[in-house]
This record gives sequence, C-alpha cells and structure tokens, in this order.
Amino acid sequence: MMKVALETVDAVRRRLAVEVPAGEVSAEIDRAYDHLRRKARVPGFRQGHAPRAVLERFFGDQVRADVFGRLVSQSYAEAVREQHIEPVGQPEIVTEQAEPGESLRYSATVEVRPSIVAAGYNGLSVERPLQTIIDEDVDRFIERLRHNHARLDPIERRVVQRGDIATIDYEARIGNRAVGRGDARLVEVGGEPTDGPGAHLEGAEIGTPVNFEVDYPADHGNRDLAGQRVAFRVVVSALAMRELPALDDAFAQSVAECDTVEALRERVREQLVAAGRREADKFVRGSLMGRLVSTHEVELPQAMVERRTEALVEEVLEELGPRRPPARREEDLRVRLRGELEPQAREQVKADLILEAVAAQEHLVVEDEAIDATIDRLAESAGKARERVRALYQEPGAREGLRGRMLRERALELVVERAVITDVERPSGVAGVSGNG
Repeated sequence: MMKVALETVDAVRRRLAVEVPAGEVSAEIDRAYDHLRRKARVPGFRQGHAPRAVLERFFGDQVRADVFGRLVSQSYAEAVREQHIEPVGQPEIVTEQAEPGESLRYSATVEVRPSIVAAGYNGLSVERPLQTIIDEDVDRFIERLRHNHARLDPIERRVVQRGDIATIDYEARIGNRAVGRGDARLVEVGGEPTDGPGAHLEGAEIGTPVNFEVDYPADHGNRDLAGQRVAFRVVVSALAMRELPALDDAFAQSVAECDTVEALRERVREQLVAAGRREADKFVRGSLMGRLVSTHEVELPQAMVERRTEALVEEVLEELGPRRPPARREEDLRVRLRGELEPQAREQVKADLILEAVAAQEHLVVEDEAIDATIDRLAESAGKARERVRALYQEPGAREGLRGRMLRERALELVVERAVITDVERPSGVAGVSGNG
C-alpha cells in the first residue's frame, strides 16, 4: 500500500513524501516487459520470443524511465486526492529511490492557494465621483458627431495646410525594426493625436516623402512605442476638406433617429449621464478592491502569478494586431512585458484570492442555471462565433473557470452593497461615450 506523508513548507507550499511499495514497482516492470516482448523486434529472435535478459540489455533504460515516470504520475495524483490538496501548478519532483526490486520513494513539492481570512470588507467608506453634465458637454459631443459624419471634399492644392484631411502612406521604425505601416490612411493635419503623423505634415507636398522622428513618453498607451524614439516616413497622396453637416432636424434624424435637434440634445445628455454613472460605479469598485488588497497580507503562489502574467502578456500581443513582431523577435518583447506586467499580475491574483475568501465566508454560490444564462449571453454577443463559444464552455475547465469569475463578481457586489458610498460632484468636461448618438 502506498505511503504518503504531508508536510507544510509555508503558507503556499506543501511537500508530499511518497513511497510506492516494491511489490507494485516489480509488478509494473513485469507488465512493461510482457508488453514489450510481444512488440519488440530483437535481432536473432522471433518476435515475441526474446528472453527478458535480452530485453533488459536492449531496452532496460527506456523501460525503467517509462515505468518510474508512470508510477510517479499515478501515485502523485492519488496522493493529492488522498491528502485533499488542490495544486495550483506543476509539482517539483525529487526522486530519492527508483531501482527495480526496491520501493519507489520521492518527494513532490507543490503550490496551493493560501488560507485567507477576509476582514474589514463590511461598511467600507468610499466616494462616488459623479460628473455634472452641462450644456457645453452636450455641445462638444454633438460637435464630434458632426465631425464623424462629415463629407470629405477633394482639394486640388498640392501643399498641405493645417486642418486638411490628408490621405497618407506611412512607415514607422525604431532603429532597423519596423513597428508600424499603413496605406491610404486618413489623418487630420494638426489635429489629434498630437504625437501622430498629422502633427508633422503642414507644408508637405503631395507625393514628396516627409521624414521626422517622434519621442514617445514612457507612459504612452502603446507599450511597443512607450519611451521610444520612432522614425516616420510619410507620403501624402491626396488632400480633402471636411464639410460638416448642418446641425438641423435632418441631421438629428439621420444619426440618432431623433425628430428634432432638441430631442438629439436630450438623448446625448441622457447618454452622458449614464456613461458618467457607469464610470463612477467602476471607480467605486476599483477603490473598494484597492482597499481590500492594501489591507490584506497574502503570500501568493508563484505559479498563479506566472500564469496571470502570461495571460496579460498575451493580451498585449493580441492588441498589437498587425504590429505584432515576427516570431524571431517576439520572445524579446515577451521577456520585457513579463517584467513590466508581473506587478499587475500579482495584484490581480491577490484580489482574486481575497474575493474567493469573501465568497467562502459568506457562503456565496453560483448556480448552474446562472452559468448557463451567462454562456447564452456570451454566445449571442459573439455573433457568427456563437457555436465556438458554446463549445468552449462545454469543457469542464472552462465552465469552472467561468463559475469562479462569477463567484468573485458576486463577492465584489456584496462588498459594494455593504459599503457606505457618498456621491461627490466633480467638474464637467470628461464626458465620454461612443459617437453614435
């Protein structure tokens, strides 16, 4: 009978000392040679008739490696079940004895979730910053709508002037490495963003390349450009003038199905208020979660941190889209991103563990019906990919992962419900919803 001894190394590590009896080891080796004898081709012997001593001489190392590897894998899985351990990563195996005729002895050190007692999550005080929407906010938003629906009238002039809409082809490089290119892109000369190509084209001539460099700040949103000097080569192929539509009832009907401009203004105001409330709610959730993270000391399993870091790295690489570097250079970028993103990963893992502790202490559960309803919503929002989404969540691992995310969400909702929230008015001018009316 297998022997297992459990040792607590620290808050997130357990060591299993495992011993598989010699009889089981010998029986497994015998079965391996019996199977090998039926299939092996050994010079001088008919298939299935080679003596074991000959098989041991030809295949002994391979058989021992296969048998002991299989025994370790099987006994480790049985040991964690027996000891009620839920590993969060792969074990570190140290073999102490692995010889035919002897018992198999090894130790397996594995990381587990730390035991956390969540405290201080009831009655937290937090301010909810609500934006006051004024007429100027509505005006600015409607002006953006007019720009989004403007007509572009071609200009015959060959020299670029501020305010022109230029059609450009461009290449962007950092040293010898290409970091971006585009064909037939539209940019406003002298408009936003101020660090884009449009800020450097005034006075250029159609068809004549323009070369310039841009120093991007360290906190730039594009991680591939942050802190870098980027060299641009831009060619303007055409110019146009933006002709804004008149702000009348016809415009209101075309962009938002509103009968009048006044109805459009009211619709925009409602959307800005709703967007402001969503941002305020998001701020409250973030503030409360930040408080919980800062007030709990938690030792984190490195396996969970590494897994979350890799997920964040993959998100960044996916966001790069066509600017994603080729495989030969991608690993260098991955290494840099891992260093930059690990602190964020550690905070996210800590937050998840605290919310799981809240859920456990409050006896929160997520019913199968709620999971099914969430999967239905995700599938419907995926459009043509809906069947792929449904197939994904047929996998037990994916379904349980979704259950865990929903459980943490419920725990955070409980913290918000029990918080003391004070609404605070903030200055206007930060209204932000999509420009589709």
